Amino acid sequence: MTTATALDRAGSRTIMWAYLVTGISLFGLLALVGLAMRAEQAGWINVDPGLFYALMTLHGAGMITAMVLCGMGGLWYLMDGELALDRGIAWAAYVLIVLGVIGVLLSVLPGHFGAAWTFLYPLPFVGATWPNWATGAFLIGVALVMLGWIVWCTQMLGCVLRAYGGFRGALGWDLVFHHRAFEQSGRREPPPFAFGALVTAIDGLLSAAAGMLVGVALLVHWIDPSVALDPLWAKNLTYFFGHTFANLTIYMAIGFVYAALPRYANREWHTSPVLAVAWWATLLFVATAYFHHLYMDFVQPHALQYVGEVASYLAAFPPAVVTIFGGALLVYRSPLRWTMGSMFLYAGLVGWLIGGIGALIDATVPINLSLHNTLWVPAHFHTYLLEGVALFVLGWIFWNLETRSGQVSSLAVRWLTGIGIFGGGAVLLLGWYVAGAASVPRRYAAQPDPGPAIASWASIGAIVLCIGLIVCAIEAVRLARADEVEVAA
Repeated sequence: MTTATALDRAGSRTIMWAYLVTGISLFGLLALVGLAMRAEQAGWINVDPGLFYALMTLHGAGMITAMVLCGMGGLWYLMDGELALDRGIAWAAYVLIVLGVIGVLLSVLPGHFGAAWTFLYPLPFVGATWPNWATGAFLIGVALVMLGWIVWCTQMLGCVLRAYGGFRGALGWDLVFHHRAFEQSGRREPPPFAFGALVTAIDGLLSAAAGMLVGVALLVHWIDPSVALDPLWAKNLTYFFGHTFANLTIYMAIGFVYAALPRYANREWHTSPVLAVAWWATLLFVATAYFHHLYMDFVQPHALQYVGEVASYLAAFPPAVVTIFGGALLVYRSPLRWTMGSMFLYAGLVGWLIGGIGALIDATVPINLSLHNTLWVPAHFHTYLLEGVALFVLGWIFWNLETRSGQVSSLAVRWLTGIGIFGGGAVLLLGWYVAGAASVPRRYAAQPDPGPAIASWASIGAIVLCIGLIVCAIEAVRLARADEVEVAA
């Protein structure tokens, strides 16, 4: 196996930080957009409905892309340590995605495109209040993001297969079914984060294929409106792409937990047969759970609705039983060093679990009938994105900063950050759960009662959360500057 030299790793860190800084900066800006939308729903400010739905579109598409960028950068760096990767390909993927983000920004800010990140056919083309060019700019922007994603996933898949001897080695097949012979052979099993890379690459390419297919079809319809599409076909492809793309953010970011949390606990996170099988299950269920988005489409074949519910339930077991429980066992009675990094990594496991339970409740057919078009849905996906994926990303960032600078944050800074991000975040998320249980609809600029009252105290939580993020950013800059001083010395 060809591993990267120290000089190459310095270049690889540059790539990783380009992805991380771009992603986390986009995340911070869109958090302010989210605060503005929540304040508008509370009646604190008055935002034109057309602008509100444009901001909602930007917030939804942008937040997922921001977390994807962070996951791509960190996981690329980890796999580059296993097998030296071509940096030009990584930069090409980065440039394509950034160009796509610019296209979406242009469609939303000056263009006021507001068909939501789902852009479900025929919504972008019927009764649109935005100019026709804005629809095209959005679709082209999403297509560029998908092209960058395809480039990255292809490189990642090639890396995993070459590093571990094809699919058999990358999946840990012999480790599972010929365990004793595998141990005696002296071969090295893939580290836990490599399974995240494999699953992300395979399911990522599948989701990108679906996204590009429906995206090109929509572009053709945009150019020639006489070309009609089947709405159910378009919805299946859109949600297969969108649901999978969003879900893979957490399976990329969990690689950061596998790599960094054991360093804080002074323990090893070994690849076991159970872990390998859990990732096989994840590979299947991530690609089939999206059907729960189509329960209310009565023309959808009933068999697919059953697949959606079963896959949604089964998808919860591998992370809960193996990774989350494994992380708890790793920390239990260990000499864990509580720093900003370890705090974020461990708390992210809790957020992932709570968000997953919320998603599982919504994926239950009788409950889904009452909850799916309510604020319960933003509640559960904000939980595992905001208090799961984002915390894993922050944990990875701070682990790198702490390791290279040789410094850790003070107890006061950790408390301020914790109260802001965990406390403020909990109040914000609780507002969505309570409103969802009260049947307040989602995607409404002006909400019926009790929506505005709930949005008022939830907005306070959002403000506290943003303050915590600002404190976190200031501390990250301090550690980064300390690293620069250390390197200069």
